[in-house]
Amino acid sequence: KQWYQRRVRGRNVYGFDMSCMASEMDGEAVVQSVEADKVISTDCGFKHFDLATVKVEELEFSSSFQVEITKPGPLTAVCIHFTCNFDGEEFSACLDTSPRMPDTHWLQTVLYLPNPITVKEGEVVVGSIGYMKSKTNKRGYVLLLCGHSESGQEFDQTYHLN
Repeated sequence: KQWYQRRVRGRNVYGFDMSCMASEMDGEAVVQSVEADKVISTDCGFKHFDLATVKVEELEFSSSFQVEITKPGPLTAVCIHFTCNFDGEEFSACLDTSPRMPDTHWLQTVLYLPNPITVKEGEVVVGSIGYMKSKTNKRGYVLLLCGHSESGQEFDQTYHLN
């Protein structure tokens, strides 16, 4: 929320038009804690890995997603989180980084949309997300997000996650 407010305010700072800097901020994937009451859609898994067998080349992918809006309002971002199950014979555990669960140090990754889209309860938003290794940061990724609402509002943005 704070990052988004800074981003919006950053377009007009003390009467100066700073919109030329907005595109730089739009492409930033932000790692932060998301409050559960700010989530306005269902969750949707878009990629599953077997951590015992996954290969490095499998970490670059593109997947589709579909979520249903559960609360009307502006859709300002896409929130990415993960669940990891550790199943053992003597001990099992689940690491869930969902905003609906207690915070972990992993937090969530938030992809702020260039422009919020207005959505209604029950509306479906569909899209795709792609993950590519960064060419400039060996631990980083470039994320490609695009999609649209049932009412035809579209979003398409490239993000950097370092």
